[in-house]
Amino acid sequence: MKRTFCFLLLAFCCTTAVAQQKSTTKMPGDTEKMKAALIQLDKDWAAATVRNDLDFVKKLVADDCLFTEADGTIATKTEVIREMESGTSSTTTNQPSEYNVRFYGPDMAVIRHNMTTTGVEKGKDASGEFRRMHVLTRREGRWVVVDSQSIRVGPVSMATKQ
Repeated sequence: MKRTFCFLLLAFCCTTAVAQQKSTTKMPGDTEKMKAALIQLDKDWAAATVRNDLDFVKKLVADDCLFTEADGTIATKTEVIREMESGTSSTTTNQPSEYNVRFYGPDMAVIRHNMTTTGVEKGKDASGEFRRMHVLTRREGRWVVVDSQSIRVGPVSMATKQ
């Protein structure tokens, strides 16, 4: 009986302590302003790709970033930069739309959006409609892309899926 009582008391204390814990991970500042800033950063990335602005891309994309391309292949930052430098791949237009931004703590965000692109990849037409997802983390006070995925889709709206 004593053993059962001690066990129940311990279980009660533990669950009470866990239930009263508050999250120490708070979002700094206004979440809507942070979302708007990340959307603008992504739009700037889209524009930088059209300009072939390697400096912008090198700064935004983390060295350990992986890209899952629309055809399912995986590319590293080095491979993507090399392809941009070679001229075998170029983007003529990028039109991002229908953004969705989610935060997972103060230093991690996931951006999803649609992208209408015209361009050439490895000498072949790569134009189309894409659904894109980027994972960003805040490192040394600035947001960097650590993972990116692109899926070719038809003209489907994300708004109809919500």
